Amino acid sequence: MGTITSWDAAPTHAEKLEEGKAAALVALNSGYDAAAKPLLREYPAIERLSWSQQQAEATAYQTWLDNGSDGEPPATPALSAILKGRNGADGTETLGDLVAAVLRNAEAFIQWQEYTGLRQRGEWMIQGAATVEEAKAVTWEGLTSG
Repeated sequence: MGTITSWDAAPTHAEKLEEGKAAALVALNSGYDAAAKPLLREYPAIERLSWSQQQAEATAYQTWLDNGSDGEPPATPALSAILKGRNGADGTETLGDLVAAVLRNAEAFIQWQEYTGLRQRGEWMIQGAATVEEAKAVTWEGLTSG
């Protein structure tokens, strides 16, 4: 009797294309992440989870200030807790100072969303690629240079 040898079939064109698309998407996302790094400035992920809440509270508080501070101020539980931690027993930062800082950061992130859309467009281009070369031609640098 003969010996049965196992061999792996060469990857099909479709398999090579899917692998190429996956690699191109990893590269695109890495470029996007690297470009966003200065904006994130090493904020821990758990802190970033509260940014929507911080922005909502800051926007409500700033609207209250802009409207003449009539009536009771809006509730700011997250910002008040952050302020307590930042100031400690003898800090001088006010809620208004913190609100201004949060709104400045939020504006920077809103402007960044154009790049989020660019990254998504790049992903669609990669998904629609007919060849590995076409998929790998979609790069973060290419999307942001023109």
